[in-house]
Amino acid sequence: MKKAPPKKQAGQAKVPRTLNGEVMDVAAVAAFLGCNPKVVRGRIGRGLLPHRKWGGRVVVPRSELIRFMQRLEGTSVAEALRNQRARGGRDDD
Repeated sequence: MKKAPPKKQAGQAKVPRTLNGEVMDVAAVAAFLGCNPKVVRGRIGRGLLPHRKWGGRVVVPRSELIRFMQRLEGTSVAEALRNQRARGGRDDD
């Protein structure tokens, strides 16, 4: 039987985490991309998004994510960020 992880204690963060805005956890990447964290984990698992392992956690350097997005065809990073702000910063579709 798999042991459940410990519950967060009072005062612990329950929101997307970043380190000076440069290193983002999965929830922060999902908010940045405007998708569900499960989508981000799936893309990381398939090697479609840049990421690092840091202390047992999966993190994504913001600069690497932006460079990755700039190489993609279609909408530019600036357009994507404008779209994200226009819809209130979140979209769980």
